[in-house]
Amino acid sequence: MKKLKYFTFILIMLSISTQLAQDEVTAKLESLMQEYNNMGIFSGVVLLAKDGNQLYKQAFGYADWENKNSNNTSTLFNIASITKLFTRSMIMQLKDEGKLSLDDPLSKYIALYPEETGNKITIQMLIDMKAGLGDYLNNPKFNRTPDNFKSVNDFLEIIKDEPLLFEPGTSQRYSNSGYVVLGGIIEKASGKSYEENLKERIFEPLNMKDSYFLRNGENVTNSAIGAMLKFSGEKVNAKFHAAPSPAGGIFTNADDLLKFSQYVRQIGFREGNIAAGGTPAWNSILGHYNNGYTLIILSNFGKMAEEVELRVSAIINGKTASKPDLPGAMKYYKVIKKNGIAYFKEHFKEMLEQNDLKFNDMHLNFFGYELMESGEIDLAIEVFKYNSELFPGIANVYDSLAEAYAKKGDKELAKVNYKKVLEMEPGNGNAKKMLEELGE
Repeated sequence: MKKLKYFTFILIMLSISTQLAQDEVTAKLESLMQEYNNMGIFSGVVLLAKDGNQLYKQAFGYADWENKNSNNTSTLFNIASITKLFTRSMIMQLKDEGKLSLDDPLSKYIALYPEETGNKITIQMLIDMKAGLGDYLNNPKFNRTPDNFKSVNDFLEIIKDEPLLFEPGTSQRYSNSGYVVLGGIIEKASGKSYEENLKERIFEPLNMKDSYFLRNGENVTNSAIGAMLKFSGEKVNAKFHAAPSPAGGIFTNADDLLKFSQYVRQIGFREGNIAAGGTPAWNSILGHYNNGYTLIILSNFGKMAEEVELRVSAIINGKTASKPDLPGAMKYYKVIKKNGIAYFKEHFKEMLEQNDLKFNDMHLNFFGYELMESGEIDLAIEVFKYNSELFPGIANVYDSLAEAYAKKGDKELAKVNYKKVLEMEPGNGNAKKMLEELGE
């Protein structure tokens, strides 16, 4: 009897300890988000759950910045590349049903390339982004008429003309095109459209009643509008979002995404994994942490979901979170305007370290494009040039620099940098096409 009482006492104490720890995490998260709200630099919804039970859910900012319509906890957001996790989940379902094997060659389902090439590409390679496919978002045909892309086949029609960036299975490169191809395989293996599969295999079974594919011009009640954050701090509605595809574009809300997160935990999305999605006007996070926490951050401007996640993950793991700060691009811009580009270069790595950010090429790449969008073309070129100095082995830094020179009208320097891209990636279709357009 004494042993039973002792065991019961231990259970009670463990339960109290767990509850106190959860309360501390929630209190720190609430304090952090209030700081972001006071600074006016986060717009969206944050949801924290433990073992599937919601601990915190709050909305901030505006769903429509121009008309000042507030976000609420049920607002729908574009989750961008987190859509890839939905695509991967449906591939795994079809595998379990015996309708495909991950070792199957692409040519078994889609005649996208000559049979010899299609036989080298497996479904597993497409999932792992090791098939050699690139990014249709860089394809001039897509960028000229994005509203014309209504189906997976529409995307496949331009992807089939994109040369492989490397021999299948020999390297790895982030690939939106590869996940569109997976969508085509889903259609072929199931006999139904990608969107029908999405509804029947994911949305309906999980009771995700507030999840959709939304094309330009389409809208549903309570969906946010993506916003661009100007260097002045002004937020303006983005007038466009890319046509949805198996690589990105689902609109959903925090409650629905939590339902999906519980499902993917069961099928192998392991603890410690974080999925992110982003465009210039949207940013989203779905994070599973080793202690049973699930974090969902949906934002309708900038890269703020990723900025917030860095700090929330520190709180979840019992560490001290760094103070909220301005979004990277705005911070960099202010430093350059105040102290000059030379000072910025000298202190750039230090700025990343202060915000616990990884040193990679994407920070300056995004910054450069935001400068171009704001009409700061000369400064964008300086930033892209600096990025190429820091990461001379990455072809994309030269591609961005070439694009900036082309936009400025400097054809010769644009050609020089597109040629560098081809030296590093002989199969880069975008560089070849741009050189043709530049008269090379």
